Amino acid sequence: MKLTKARIWQFNSGGLSPVLLELTTDSGVTGLGEAGVAYGLGSATAAPMIQEMVQKHLSGGIDPMPTERIWTEIYDTSFWAKGGGPFFFAGLSAVEQALIDIKSRALNVPVYELLGGRVRDTLRCYSNGWYFGAKSDDDLPGMAEATVRDGYKAIKFYPFVTILPTGRLKHPVRRGTDAPDIVPRALKNLAAVRSAVGDDVEIMVDLASALAPDDTIRFCREADRYGLSFVEEPCEPGDIQTLRKIADAIPQRLAVGERLYTRYGFRNLLESRCVDILQPDIGNTGGILEARKIAAMGEAYSLKVQPHICASPLSTAIGMHFSASIPNFYFQEHFPYWDRIDGYRQVLKNPVEATVTNGAMPISDAPGYGVELDHDALSDSLFQEINL
Repeated sequence: MKLTKARIWQFNSGGLSPVLLELTTDSGVTGLGEAGVAYGLGSATAAPMIQEMVQKHLSGGIDPMPTERIWTEIYDTSFWAKGGGPFFFAGLSAVEQALIDIKSRALNVPVYELLGGRVRDTLRCYSNGWYFGAKSDDDLPGMAEATVRDGYKAIKFYPFVTILPTGRLKHPVRRGTDAPDIVPRALKNLAAVRSAVGDDVEIMVDLASALAPDDTIRFCREADRYGLSFVEEPCEPGDIQTLRKIADAIPQRLAVGERLYTRYGFRNLLESRCVDILQPDIGNTGGILEARKIAAMGEAYSLKVQPHICASPLSTAIGMHFSASIPNFYFQEHFPYWDRIDGYRQVLKNPVEATVTNGAMPISDAPGYGVELDHDALSDSLFQEINL
């Protein structure tokens, strides 16, 4: 079996800019991958990065099966990968994911079988994005309550953001020093959401490295009365000393990792012993095998692991297989309400989001990631088609 073609798509979808890769073989088996920089800036860089990787490393009749050899060759010969950042590793993640999809489809097994097999039959999910479509802070309690009525027993939100007229969110800038009311307002919203959903629903907050450490500590201490399950990204990624300062000063568990890359980027975090939950993003940490290695490292430190997910529905399906295979799985991030945002584009024929019931995601046993691209939905978004 040899690789014969690659297609890369870049498109807008409800405020995201996903980048997808499809690799095709001479036997007709295809594989899918996604660069995990759909949110914010980066997709315009990730798409040509994937193109360059494919042209330099996957052309000339390459056998797609030796995934580790291909990954290592790209990593070792790129020069910039060592110490590299999100755009390189987002591209490498997409390539690796697509190769793994091909291998598992060729073997007629789900991807989780290549990761050690399925540890569980369902994944408990928390709802992110339940606030999509809100027009003001006043809408949050009712929307949280409606999410619980939909069956979710856990929700996550961003207490420091501003709700935009589009129904999306804007994170604060300049560490919130120009907005002294940001912590009181966040506490007010958190109190209202907790009152709306009751005491039995888990609430998590993503702080998105938004505030200075002293304000972060003040918020977390005062928020303890609302029973937060964890606090995510309380400081700049990779700033271990500040993370230690915050961990020592607050009562909540810390979740970190979506903006760290490869097992090497997680090593110092693990050795610091100041984190409770690892959150590798499979679309930017180097791929699903790399994330599986990170999870195994976390297991050696007795840590919980949950994949960070914020891209197209393909990323959810990939995350499902990762979570199914790790013993130390904690929660599956899940965005069931993206279609509330204008311009949202569904690019899969069979998204796994539709299978979630009462906050639980059943694990597909279909070959590969178990999902199929809707090529018609992507007909106007082809970035590059490459004959290999």
